[in-house]
Amino acid sequence: MYRIRRTTFPRGQTVEVPRYRIEAAPGNKVELTQEVRRVRVEFPTLDARAVACATDIQPEGWEIRGLIAVDAVRFAQALQDAMATHTSRKFGAVLGDEWYLLAPIEWHVPPQAGPFVVVGLYR
Repeated sequence: MYRIRRTTFPRGQTVEVPRYRIEAAPGNKVELTQEVRRVRVEFPTLDARAVACATDIQPEGWEIRGLIAVDAVRFAQALQDAMATHTSRKFGAVLGDEWYLLAPIEWHVPPQAGPFVVVGLYR
């Protein structure tokens, strides 16, 4: 995971974000496995609204803690499955020993990183 906080979000920077393989798991979570490769993300190309949403404190008091890149299609499928069971608000994964809420930084299609979507990890 590319570790960040609200105050250290890489506005105006280009960074290498680790790629993760995503597998749907029962309920409202997914299994993430880190891959060797990284995705180059040009944060200056993100729109201001996406950055503001990513860095805002979420209604539950959660804040952004990191960024990862995952396959856009697999992420969309897993999120759609969670929404179908009305659990999308708690859609997340465990990385290390910590559980994180997962939310894409940009909601529009196509994703900013091509076939990958940059996902914020919130706690």
